[in-house]
Amino acid sequence: MKIKNPLVCALVVGLVSAVGVSPLRAELPSMTEKESLGYFAILKTKDYQFGITSQGKATLKMVSKTGEVTTQKQTNIAVDFLVEETWPSGKVSQKAIVPESLESSQAATDKPKDIVFRGKTKEGAGYEIFFTEDHGAVSLGGHMLPSEPPSKNPLRVVVRVRVPNAYPDTKDLNDKKVAKAFEQKTAKDRLTLIMTDGKRTKLSTTDSIDAGSKEINGPGITAAQLELSPYLGKKVELKASENSTMALSNTAPAPLQDGFMISWSADAAKDPQAKARLTIDFK
Repeated sequence: MKIKNPLVCALVVGLVSAVGVSPLRAELPSMTEKESLGYFAILKTKDYQFGITSQGKATLKMVSKTGEVTTQKQTNIAVDFLVEETWPSGKVSQKAIVPESLESSQAATDKPKDIVFRGKTKEGAGYEIFFTEDHGAVSLGGHMLPSEPPSKNPLRVVVRVRVPNAYPDTKDLNDKKVAKAFEQKTAKDRLTLIMTDGKRTKLSTTDSIDAGSKEINGPGITAAQLELSPYLGKKVELKASENSTMALSNTAPAPLQDGFMISWSADAAKDPQAKARLTIDFK
């Protein structure tokens, strides 16, 4: 049917827009309860809350002694699910994820067990993310799905843990009294790493370092334990299972207390069944 009247055409276009016949926005299922509204999967223990929203964004938050989820930015740790491409030169680049591609056949839940959701990169490469509760800890993993045509360069799923600035409101440390008080406050702050060769190293969080350097990451990291005073005496522990490793990085040489990242990935050649996992826990 042809519509010749311009006014009628305009009305038809308006009606089409009004009823939502436009590019559909897909997202993961979401819980509707007030406390968990907007979450696809959420796990709450006496020490922390870990949740993945219907948009695929994840955050690890501390739980106070009174059972309240903290809202302080310096203790909210973001967790990103990424796809990285490795070029022949050795350069690694991040692939753009299509938010509308996120999907799962499972219902939203606050009792996460063997949760799986999928997504695609802008080029159409598919990937899966795994999430389950494992003896009170968060267990995460992921792998690339077969695609046609296959990618020219190797692709891998990366779980990136972003630790924020622990002291965003610190005053001028040129003041001796302020500097001394800050030194006392951060005296027990540290990041302890266990490398794939079994060596253990403790890093100061106040000294400026290039966290992504070979000197820091060595052959790869299998475990990391972070202690910061804002964490109320709790320690954040991360562990990479067999056939996977972690790597440290920051945006520029600076103290770790200013914020840094820990990126986990599995060795696809050694882990063809995608059983490798990253576990995260507060203790």
